[in-house]
Amino acid sequence: MQIGKTKCRQLKNLLESNQLEFLLEAHNGISAKLVEDAGFKGIWASGLSISAQWGVRDSNEASWTQVIETVEFMSDATTIPILLDGDTGYGNFNNVQRL
Repeated sequence: MQIGKTKCRQLKNLLESNQLEFLLEAHNGISAKLVEDAGFKGIWASGLSISAQWGVRDSNEASWTQVIETVEFMSDATTIPILLDGDTGYGNFNNVQRL
């Protein structure tokens, strides 16, 4: 990562790129670090894998606070952006903003 280049800016650049870019799924801090170390430019945080790592079904059984906790560990462990599957929004728009 370039100094001063935020994760938001990195994600925007990936989305606007004319190059084909790939994200790899991660479900916790160590898997996110492995994605970064493998050379991927971004992480996909899927609702299914986050639910599975909490031991619950992928039917909104993981609370949004559990999702935030998981993604916070992932973000702290890496310098690349994370694209999060927000499922149904965890109740309302305000919760999505927090994610």
